[in-house]
Amino acid sequence: MPRSVADELKRVGKDAKWKGELFVELSTKDPIWLRETGINSWLVLTRDRRIRSRPGEREAIMTHRVGCFIFTYKNDLKRHEIVQMILANIEQIEEKFNTTPRPFIYTVSKDGEFREYARSGLTVK
Repeated sequence: MPRSVADELKRVGKDAKWKGELFVELSTKDPIWLRETGINSWLVLTRDRRIRSRPGEREAIMTHRVGCFIFTYKNDLKRHEIVQMILANIEQIEEKFNTTPRPFIYTVSKDGEFREYARSGLTVK
């Protein structure tokens, strides 16, 4: 998510971190920061749809037991629309993160539909 989205979530009291707050190098490769999120049991929110299918990223999610939610939408959204989308679904996101064995990947659509994409190395369609 963009830094501005993390900042907006912080303003409404959510414990959100932007990648740049955790890693000095913004160019930190996805497998590296995904490994760290798994080690620290952090919840991942992203809009990068390809993270679920790129071998290195997907392997990092599965190997390091990451809980990942990918927000999907057809047209680019403005910052406040992304924040609204997250906040509208945050309770369900937190519930799934706390009750679903990791690793997992869920997609979350703009209308709030959750789809389990992968779990424990198994693709769900």
